[in-house]
Amino acid sequence: MKTLRPLLLAAALAFAGLFSTSNAYAQTGPLLTGMGGPAGFGTGVLEYNDDGSSGEIDMRAAFPNGLDYFGQRFNSFYVNNNGSITFGGPTGTFTPQPFPLQGNRMIAAFWGDVDTRSGGRPRRNGVYWDVRAGRIVITWHNVGYYAQHDDHQNTFQIVVESSALLDLDHIWRVEFRYARCQWTTGDASSGHGGFGGFPAQAGFDAGDGHIARTLPGSGTSAILNLCRDSNVGQPGLWLFNVHNGMPDVDVAPAQTQTFDFSGGGGGSATPAPSRPRRTRRPRR
Repeated sequence: MKTLRPLLLAAALAFAGLFSTSNAYAQTGPLLTGMGGPAGFGTGVLEYNDDGSSGEIDMRAAFPNGLDYFGQRFNSFYVNNNGSITFGGPTGTFTPQPFPLQGNRMIAAFWGDVDTRSGGRPRRNGVYWDVRAGRIVITWHNVGYYAQHDDHQNTFQIVVESSALLDLDHIWRVEFRYARCQWTTGDASSGHGGFGGFPAQAGFDAGDGHIARTLPGSGTSAILNLCRDSNVGQPGLWLFNVHNGMPDVDVAPAQTQTFDFSGGGGGSATPAPSRPRRTRRPRR
């Protein structure tokens, strides 16, 4: 795990003071709990499925004015079984495509081929959400991978949090919290036994085909290191501030990759080649 420079860490801590911590939440390791529902992660529950998504979820109980994300304001979001939330519509793509993408704006904690059809809630294969004043928490709890495997399991959260001053809706924060990282790839993404093929990725995507920010290890087996690494010095915890709709990676520039292929400058990386679509066997 890389050490943050003192000035950057001080700036991060100062900014963190803008954000509230609700007594309604407990914490177990990196995960937030105590939100009710069958496993303590909220009363919103996604049915056992493969590649499914929730219906449209109104976020205005948490953010009365909605959220500006990459230049568009949204009042709702969708929880996707495959490790992400999206704005503007659901996303069921099971093989993670390299960012940047053309489509729905996405926040992905672990975009891979999650398959919860083996059941077992509340102990495993649960996808939950909780929406309340100032905070949204989405949890993937001990989820397996395609096709109906749960010999390896992943547990992670996306937390979307407002500032303590709720009128500052142009400043918000995303937390990625990782408690268990045991698989990277589903069978239909050329994986075998949860590994190989086209591994999961994590980060932010503008949906315009030009701009994205990815977490380290995305698209490789090193994605599993998100459980033990951090950009704030706490294993499994990653914090990113969003200013005027743009995720801010200045807190730890060495820990993320930023791409901008719009031709206006910014990123200098070469885009990854497009991966072929994988054909999945019909669901049963």
